[in-house]
Amino acid sequence: MVQERSERTRGRLVEAGAGLFDRCGYAGATLGEIAAAAGVTKGALYFHFASKEDLARAVFEQAERSLRSACGDQRAVDSPLQALIDAGYWLVDALGADPVVRAAFRLGRAGGWQTDHAAGESTAGESAAGESTAGGTGAGGTSAGGTGAAGLRSGGCRPGAAGAADPRQAFAGVRGFHSVWAGVVRDLLAGARRAGELRDRPGGLGPETLVVTAACGLEVVFADGCPAEERARRVGALWDWLLPCLVPPGMADGYRTRPPAPQPV
Repeated sequence: MVQERSERTRGRLVEAGAGLFDRCGYAGATLGEIAAAAGVTKGALYFHFASKEDLARAVFEQAERSLRSACGDQRAVDSPLQALIDAGYWLVDALGADPVVRAAFRLGRAGGWQTDHAAGESTAGESAAGESTAGGTGAGGTSAGGTGAAGLRSGGCRPGAAGAADPRQAFAGVRGFHSVWAGVVRDLLAGARRAGELRDRPGGLGPETLVVTAACGLEVVFADGCPAEERARRVGALWDWLLPCLVPPGMADGYRTRPPAPQPV
């Protein structure tokens, strides 16, 4: 019972923190405001998170788990390329409905702070000793090299082999939650290449660059809100244009570019 109550409190804090980070950015959100939004005392917040940085990391990690869980479900389909199309729909839906995912992108997009567990580095921020914004003038910037959940350092996320060209080099400098998303895209695209779904032609990292750029751009286009019907229309139109560039001639019609059917509950 106590453990369940503690987990619920932690979950409320993560949701409240995500909401404030999404609206105000990392620097603009205070721990006092987050505690109030979660309906707990500041002491209760410090019981779960030693600093604002720790809370931001928890938001980032929850968003990453949601993304990987969704894409794990989509990998069950026979076509990695179809799974990639469906992952794009999941992302734009999450941007419309999930403040945790939106906050994770914002934490990585604005820059201004970072954590490096390997080097033992940390930035000054809010902690149990008192609130401060020193060294925390923006949202969670990251460095390339490592995965998002490992201290917000997200230079690439387990990309698979993709022929002679290393797909990790397509966007090796992509940072923050964009790097987690780009890594998932590269994985699925590499699977599509291995499955023979991509057009076999010279050009090195052309397909990876094209698709990762377009996929990361989805967050930019839809981050500030867009009706669900318009999101679906635009994502479908994007894939209607991309598929003929990616797949062998005459094969584009074999893929569904409309949103996947809702799964029964």
